[in-house]
Amino acid sequence: MKNKILAIFGIVAYILSVLSSAEDLKGNSIAPSVLIIISGIVTLVFFIMAVIRLWKEVRNLSIIFFSSAIILFILTIIQVVTSPSYGSPVIILTNVARIIYFIVFILVIIKLFKIKGVGTS
Repeated sequence: MKNKILAIFGIVAYILSVLSSAEDLKGNSIAPSVLIIISGIVTLVFFIMAVIRLWKEVRNLSIIFFSSAIILFILTIIQVVTSPSYGSPVIILTNVARIIYFIVFILVIIKLFKIKGVGTS
């Protein structure tokens, strides 16, 4: 897979994750289970391929991308398990982690568009 195609695949993965996170006013998920599963698989495939591809070119960005995703995953699990009230430190940290992940995700997409050549994967 070429780097630009991988970048477009990442954008599609992000759009799918946004679509699968739809909720009603009570906070219940309204996305079909199939969409959530497909979104998770596509996001995981992009994440693994992007980290492998960027590891050779830009190791620092690859490490930051991996770390921000793991931190966001852990904070989201904590938020789901504990069900904290609005404005609690867990929710604030999760939102900050989401912003950091989004910024790093954009940097990864830009870097994938700029890298020349075809990766090994």
